[in-house]
Amino acid sequence: YILLFSYMCPGIGCKEEDCKMELQKILQTFQMKREELLKMKRKNEENINYLVKTSGKLNSEIQAAFQHLHRILQNEEGRMLMELAREEEQHMLRLEKASIQLIEEISELKKSMEQIQRRLEKSEISSGLQVETVPVRPAVQLETLTLAQKKYKELCDGPLQYVIWRKMLKSISPAPAVLTLDPESAHPNLILSKDLTSVTERESPQVVPRSPRRFLQSVNVLATASFESGQHYWEVWVGNKTKWELGVASDNVDRAARVRLCPDNGYWTIRLWNNSEYWAAATPWVRLRPQCLLRKVGVLLDCKAKKLTFYNAEEMSHLFTFHQLWASKFYPFFSTGFSHGEKNAEPMRICHPLRH
Repeated sequence: YILLFSYMCPGIGCKEEDCKMELQKILQTFQMKREELLKMKRKNEENINYLVKTSGKLNSEIQAAFQHLHRILQNEEGRMLMELAREEEQHMLRLEKASIQLIEEISELKKSMEQIQRRLEKSEISSGLQVETVPVRPAVQLETLTLAQKKYKELCDGPLQYVIWRKMLKSISPAPAVLTLDPESAHPNLILSKDLTSVTERESPQVVPRSPRRFLQSVNVLATASFESGQHYWEVWVGNKTKWELGVASDNVDRAARVRLCPDNGYWTIRLWNNSEYWAAATPWVRLRPQCLLRKVGVLLDCKAKKLTFYNAEEMSHLFTFHQLWASKFYPFFSTGFSHGEKNAEPMRICHPLRH
């Protein structure tokens, strides 16, 4: 938008004191605008410093990863650093452009304020006084720049070595976890494969042993392993399923009751809903819009940082991150959704890196 300012004394009958009061009001408005712009400028400078710091951290992690992988990854190292440089340059150009715009606005306002001040200092205010129109540019969208910073930071938080070279399974950290499903936690309608890596839902329940670990109201199952410390990464094949949910659950969730899957109840998950809608089951729900259909989902649990991050594992693009996980122990969580005949009958499968 364009903000225009103009002022003209009413005419010959205008009192000098009235004109001065009006100009004082205008001056106060400009002073407030100047303070606002200075505040935005300081925030922009903080964003620049943050970008430099984050970029330096990411450079160090990339270089450390490639040093660990030695010559075999030198070409990949160069590619990744070039990509980082392009990203840094793009963000830096935006921030520097914003700085220039803020400086120009402050300068224009200063000139207008000086003009008004000179008028005020004169002994008389002539009738018909007119102050030139002062255009004010659209406010710099620092919120948009902050979102770009957040997206940039997600790259720094990801399983970097896995992104760089996923085939070097014995060298990367965190190494993909080898998980199996816990039969005693599986809802009676769920059928597990013999190797305990895949699960599908049947429309009628099986006769299963009673267990306090078993889910009774929803078609859920947990992994056998739980995590209390460190970083852990695993992948889940969801293929062409029309409905599913996966993530982690705390060790003390209520398995006998039907509860809403949300952080307040000890669940941190994303889901496919209504065949085509992806959601993060946060509070409130967050709609996810991946560039393509999700067939394989990566999950990164950082127990120390209390974070859970989801990726499209086929291209390692970021989907969503939960922060401030509060449980002391986390179990990988899987929910197939009901099969509805054959529409959602495809199994969910834990991907073991040496097999898939």
